[in-house]
Amino acid sequence: MKEDAVAGDPLKANLWTDADVYISTNLSATLPADADTPFGVDWDLVGLLDGDDGFPESRDEDTDDKYAWGGLLTKTSRNHFKLTKSFTALEDNDVTFSLLWPGSSATQIKVPRPAKVMVAFETREGDKVRRLITANYAEVTLDGDHGENETDIESMSFTATIFPTGDGVLFNRQITPTLTALDVSPATKTLAVGAIGALVATATYSDLSTAIVTASASWVSSNLTKATVENGYVTAVATGSATITATYGGFSDTCAVTVS
Repeated sequence: MKEDAVAGDPLKANLWTDADVYISTNLSATLPADADTPFGVDWDLVGLLDGDDGFPESRDEDTDDKYAWGGLLTKTSRNHFKLTKSFTALEDNDVTFSLLWPGSSATQIKVPRPAKVMVAFETREGDKVRRLITANYAEVTLDGDHGENETDIESMSFTATIFPTGDGVLFNRQITPTLTALDVSPATKTLAVGAIGALVATATYSDLSTAIVTASASWVSSNLTKATVENGYVTAVATGSATITATYGGFSDTCAVTVS
């Protein structure tokens, strides 16, 4: 009886171990070119965040169901969509002060009137980065109470109301491409005893980009008496055959080597 394989891909499960929020008062702020590019001078870091609170997201929308005779649902109208994302800041700095008391100064506290700002939410896991950057702007307000005491770290929970562009875009999304395949070339190779041949390992990513990862991959030979391998270079030892395997980022591929 054949046992069913476990469904799913654990490599696609995310556990974000670090995060940041960036704010820009310049609604025309330059966006990073990609997820690997740092934020520029237009952006300010909120600082330490409460990881347990994370980035809760709330969606609100008015719906109106339309029924035909007999009680059959035929249509649903949708309007007044609203999206909010929240975060809890643990630092009392210039950025959090400007969000807590917009329009105030170092010497005067004014009735808060939320300003239009750009907001970027960034989460990280190892080398993997995911960003959501407001396509239009947001208004950030205090969510709940704020105060100081002697037993808890001072914190400020903020809610960012996200305003979409005219064609409904809420965020620009940037994410580090993930590895989807590894290819070793050539797939077969014939060498004379004593000869050295080169193999190439190419990684393919989710954005269809590729990269040569020969030097970074791990290489092994199935039969060291026939052929050895180091950094993609195969040395023919004795007549026979061996399978050369490259492994990188959880993916593997092989080359069948014949020594004659």
